[in-house]
Amino acid sequence: MKTILNTSTDPYFNLALEEYLVKNLNFNEDFFILWQNSPSVIIGRNQNVFEEIDIKLAIQKGIPFVRRISGGGTVFHDLGNLNFTFITKNKGLANNYKVMTEKIVAALNKIGIPIGLVGKSDLKIGHEKISGNAQFVYKDVLLHHGTLLFDSNLTTLKKLLRPKKDDVLSHSVKSNRSEVTNLSQFTHLSLEEIKEYLYVELMGNDYKKDALSLSSDVLDQVNDLKNEKYLSWEWNYAESPSSMIKKNKDDLHMAFTVEQGVIKSISITKKDLPLTEIETLLLEKKVIPGELKSLLINHLDVYDCLLE
Repeated sequence: MKTILNTSTDPYFNLALEEYLVKNLNFNEDFFILWQNSPSVIIGRNQNVFEEIDIKLAIQKGIPFVRRISGGGTVFHDLGNLNFTFITKNKGLANNYKVMTEKIVAALNKIGIPIGLVGKSDLKIGHEKISGNAQFVYKDVLLHHGTLLFDSNLTTLKKLLRPKKDDVLSHSVKSNRSEVTNLSQFTHLSLEEIKEYLYVELMGNDYKKDALSLSSDVLDQVNDLKNEKYLSWEWNYAESPSSMIKKNKDDLHMAFTVEQGVIKSISITKKDLPLTEIETLLLEKKVIPGELKSLLINHLDVYDCLLE
């Protein structure tokens, strides 16, 4: 097994790197990579940003949300979280989350952390979730990745990830919200020590000697993928399934449909009176928060309701 010592904390770059490796890496050995992202919300391939994220709060806090290529639910990343990735040509292990997480589980159990697989793809201590896992298959290659909450800001996590509501209807994959906790509550080791321990336990003391270095040409290609795809509105917003959305705030009531990130129909009333002019203003507009805020600069109550 080999690794890549990825020190980037840019979520756009790191998700682009995973996709590049899965689709372009010629290898005969499995890969195991540990990595981190700066604060960000990472949504599953088939999820709806309008259902999963408090978009207004994310914008206020300057926290980006990025769609990944794997399925599964929405997760929060910050520098108190450690991500792990396995890449293997044994795609027959797809959907076998027990096998794909057992090395992580065994390593943590060995140092007294009582973590285990619960349900299909969660790692928990008791009833509290530590890790969510997801997969992506490309040709004969399987990508399996997961989180390890170590010392994450759980308050921010809970605020950014929307609880299940009935204000958005769409044929999307829904996240299963769970109570969460941090690994730091169960070990005296630091995050960096846990990272080193996992590398040595899974790969041996010489793991750095055999680490794969990425050429400048590869890094350029990863950055191109980051800029063209992962930073794009088309990927992060427009890939959300079509939605029927209802919002209510004070005396404002709103119902609208969004298809490929564009408002296709909308009805707005205030004190039971229709706001026809604003409806016309918003119709066929892309849901790009900054642009909508500029458009509604004289109607910020409508903007706030729209992203409630």
